[in-house]
Amino acid sequence: MRSRPFSPRVVGFLALTLWLGACAGGSSSPGSTGTAGSTGSAGSTGAAGTSGTAGNSGGQGTAGTTGSAGSTGTAGTAGTTGAAGATGTAGTTGAAGSTGAAGTTGTAGAGTAGATGTAGAGAGGSTMGAPSAGCNMPPPAADSATAWVKHDIDVTGVDPAFISTYPPNAGNYTWTHRNYFIRLPKNYDITKAYPVAIGGSGCGGSETVGSEGGYSVLGLTAGETEGIQVSMSYVPSAAVNSCAGFADDFTNSPEPPYIHAMIADLEAKYCVDKSKIFLSGYSSGAWQATLSGCTNNDELRGYGVQIGGGLRLKRPPCKPNPIAAMYVVGTMDTANPIGPLATPNDDSYGSAPSRDDILKRNGCTGTATAMWDPTYPLCVQYTGCPAKYPVVWCEVPFGHNPGPTAPGLDLYRYTGMWKFYSTLP
Repeated sequence: MRSRPFSPRVVGFLALTLWLGACAGGSSSPGSTGTAGSTGSAGSTGAAGTSGTAGNSGGQGTAGTTGSAGSTGTAGTAGTTGAAGATGTAGTTGAAGSTGAAGTTGTAGAGTAGATGTAGAGAGGSTMGAPSAGCNMPPPAADSATAWVKHDIDVTGVDPAFISTYPPNAGNYTWTHRNYFIRLPKNYDITKAYPVAIGGSGCGGSETVGSEGGYSVLGLTAGETEGIQVSMSYVPSAAVNSCAGFADDFTNSPEPPYIHAMIADLEAKYCVDKSKIFLSGYSSGAWQATLSGCTNNDELRGYGVQIGGGLRLKRPPCKPNPIAAMYVVGTMDTANPIGPLATPNDDSYGSAPSRDDILKRNGCTGTATAMWDPTYPLCVQYTGCPAKYPVVWCEVPFGHNPGPTAPGLDLYRYTGMWKFYSTLP
C-alpha cells in the first residue's frame, strides 16, 4: 500500500522519523484501527474524508466508515468492516429497494439485491387454491341444501353469427341469457372454501333441465357436506339438433362462454375453492364435459365422462393447459362408442381418441397403465402422466341408457369420480 506525503505545515525530520517508527511498530500497518483507518480516505461521510483526501489520521485507510457511497450507497467501496463498506456491496436496501422492481409477488421478486432476493415470492403468482370473492358472504336467500334452486346469468362473448343462425326455441332463455341450478352442502359455511361439482344431463329435456341435478358426482340425494353441487341447463334449439342438448358441435360454440359465466357467478356468490372446480356429464352432458376440458381448462381442475361421447371434430381451439380427466365409458355403448372409429359418429371418432388427445395435451409419455384403485378394478391410470394431471380410464359393461341409477355403474360414475376429484394432488 503506497503512503501519501504530509502537508508542508507539519513536515519535520523528527516528526517524520517518529511517524515511520510508529508505522513499523504499531499493531497494524495502516493504523490503530485496521486497514481502513478510523475514517479512511473517504472520511466519515463521503469520498474525501472529514478533512481531506488523507482523512484525520490514517494515511493508509482506503475508505471511510460508510464507503464511497455512504450508508445507503449502491456499492460502498470500503468501510470499517472491509473493502465492501459497512453495509456490503448492495447497501442496506439493495439496488432495487425493499419492494423491488416488480413488487413482492411480481416476476422480479422483492428486488434485485434487496432483502428478499432476486426471485421474490414467486415467478408469477397464482390464485389456485385461493378462496373466491363470495367467501364470507351469505348465499342468496332462496338457496337450499335440500332442493335444486335456479339462478339466471347473462353470458357475454357469444358469436353474434351463431346467435342469428341458430335461434333458440320459444322460451325464456337465449344464448346470452341462461340458467343453472345449485344445491348447497348441508351446514354451508361461508368461511370455508368448497370444491364445486358441476354436472350436465343428457339431451331431450327442457330449458330448465338443470333441475334434474345433472348426474352430480356428489350423489343424487341431498345431505352431503363436501361440496357445492351445480347442474347445467341447455338452450333447446331445433336449428342446432333434434334432441335438445348442449351446442358443443360448432367452432363458435356458445358453450365455453356459458361455462365461464357460470363459474364467475359461482365464485362471486359462494365460498368456492378456485383450485377445485370440476365438470362432468352423462351423454350430452359428457360431450359438454369433454369440450370444457378443451376450452375452459384454465378455470377447471378436472373433467369427467359418465357414459357419453368424445371430443367433436368441429369445436373451438383447445387452450394449452393440462387438466385432470376421468372417463367412465360403456363397452356396450353403441350411441357414443369407445372407438377409435373408422368413420366419425356424431362428429367424433369416439371416446378413446378423446382420451388420447388429453394424454397428449397433458404431456403424458407412453401408454403404460396400472390399476388406479382396488375399489374400482375396471379403472386404470396412465402412469406416464404428470402427477398433478392424471388420466383415468374405466371401461364398464354398460350400454348408453342405463338411467340415472344403475347398480355397479354408479360406483364408478358417482363415487369413483368424486374420489378421483377429491384426491387430486
